[in-house]
Amino acid sequence: MNQKQDIKSLKLDRSSLKIKENEFAEYKNEIYKISSIIDFTYVIGINIETKRPKRLGIQQLKPISSSEISKDISIFKDIADYSNEEFKEIQEKYLAIQPLLSNDITRDEIEEHSKKIGVHYTTLYRWLKKYKSTGTLAGLLPRPSGRKRGETRLDYMVEDIMQNIINTYYLTHQKPSIQSVINKINIECKNRNIKAPSPNTIRNRIHKLSEYEVLKKQGNRSIARTKFEPTPGNFTADYPMQLIEIDHTPVDIILVDDETREPIGRPYLTLAIDIYSRMIAGYYLSLNPPSVTSVAMCVTTTVLPKDKLLLDLDIDSNWDIWGFPETIHVDNGADFRAEAIKEAGLVHGINIEFRPVGRSNYGGHIERAIGTLMNAVHEIPGTTFSNIQQKGEYNADKYSSMTFSEFEKWLVTFITKVYHKRKHHGIDTSPEILLEQGIFGEDAVGLPPKPSDPLSILIDFLPMFRRTVQKNGINIDGINYYDNLLRSKIHSMDEATGKKKQFICKRDPRDIKHIWFYDDSIQEYFKIPAADQSLPNLTLWEYDLLKKKLRDNGARDINTNQIIEAYEELHKQIENSTKKSKKARRAKQRLKNKDKEVEEIVDQKHTPIEKVLANEQDDSFWDEDITDIW
Repeated sequence: MNQKQDIKSLKLDRSSLKIKENEFAEYKNEIYKISSIIDFTYVIGINIETKRPKRLGIQQLKPISSSEISKDISIFKDIADYSNEEFKEIQEKYLAIQPLLSNDITRDEIEEHSKKIGVHYTTLYRWLKKYKSTGTLAGLLPRPSGRKRGETRLDYMVEDIMQNIINTYYLTHQKPSIQSVINKINIECKNRNIKAPSPNTIRNRIHKLSEYEVLKKQGNRSIARTKFEPTPGNFTADYPMQLIEIDHTPVDIILVDDETREPIGRPYLTLAIDIYSRMIAGYYLSLNPPSVTSVAMCVTTTVLPKDKLLLDLDIDSNWDIWGFPETIHVDNGADFRAEAIKEAGLVHGINIEFRPVGRSNYGGHIERAIGTLMNAVHEIPGTTFSNIQQKGEYNADKYSSMTFSEFEKWLVTFITKVYHKRKHHGIDTSPEILLEQGIFGEDAVGLPPKPSDPLSILIDFLPMFRRTVQKNGINIDGINYYDNLLRSKIHSMDEATGKKKQFICKRDPRDIKHIWFYDDSIQEYFKIPAADQSLPNLTLWEYDLLKKKLRDNGARDINTNQIIEAYEELHKQIENSTKKSKKARRAKQRLKNKDKEVEEIVDQKHTPIEKVLANEQDDSFWDEDITDIW
């Protein structure tokens, strides 16, 4: 990365800019009130100081930081630092305010909704304010300040008793009655000499459980599936970004090396499609098989505006789809860790669901989109085609001609200049036209919020580890990572367990020479380099290859020096065998792609501007270390 991009610390910024009339935004260090939206590229803004209108580029707009956001440190917490109870609270609060998110909602409507759901209207006002001011569901978390005034230890004990009995007794195949649950809770409270909760409190807690969850855990999976899960062909969406499907495929083409033009094999494509418009919302192309990194990168490109991507690929086109989807359906690959990715999505208001194994009714739209792309790929020299009958005697290796970067440019050009612009039989118009209708047409939803910081989104989805800090730093997979700021963490203890404290770390598999260390005391990430700076830039794929080579040669305790020597030897072998082995050429190309992939996530953090809008006020491995990689 260049110096500008190589930031050393990061406070997660999950905020987003609402691009709607009467919203405020920063543009070139000045504050504007959006008066009208021209198209996907420009809005008209009124300068709040000069009162003059100006055409503003949407991609240059930034959200205005506020004192309310800066005080609410909940939104800067790492996802892994949230408890299950906090995630459940976020969901419950969001469901409560979801019908009230319209800008023109009246007080009478809020009070009426308040009576329906049994939450006081002032509480709903407060939740709405926090959600709108932070722009993220994480804003609905309570301030992390311990117990509330008047709250006692008994409250926590009663809560634990209720949750435990509901989970281990009520949600079982035994299917006990609610009265039976109440009796069991009363008995447990009596045994602990604690005042039992009222029967209505217990009933309300049970009634908040989803019917789907109850049916499934009480042994009625088939009923739950019939009642709540979609059937083939039933996936529809009423507006853009309501539902996204993601799937993976090996691409039907043989690529060649950048220098020698010798074949290196097939790439893998991860693709996201917007079900409403059939627009391709995001993608990720790699020489490595599908993984959590593929999903993370595809989700990231789906959420973010794509102007820089098109500029980097030198493609004169438009790709006007971005924002946080409501729901994403993802292929349930073997190496995916569903819960971790679901939690990452939840913080950004994305409901991520995984395709059940063997359930073909999921993913129909994305499979057809992939089929369309592969049919186009079959026109390129070097295609492998989709089956033996199509391939016949065609020699894909012999006729292959496109490099990785050339194919990526071809792919994005086809998506933006052909696929998005031609008529799609399923919607009877082009995806681009239908997207525009869904954004700007009658009863349209308008432009989605624009994410503030791409790097924060990526870090939320990166693989996570929990590690203690030792004298030699943090050890992950045999690599020590160290910086002087870790010294104060060496003797940190976990008050709850009495053991050494484990800290959250994130690592990008495409560049393992550094990690992101999360300091929960200030809720900030720090970039920690490998202790041995002579360690070359490595992908996780390369590192695993080097370790396997060393072990095959009899090495037992693998250290950094051995890795460096093996790395140099491996590169010599690759250079010597480039023209002999497709596998070697493929390895060489992976090395070239690595740096480009890492630089694609550009830091777009901006210096906060505090302005008061006075007239616009609105009422080594260690035994105790636990690896948690997804």
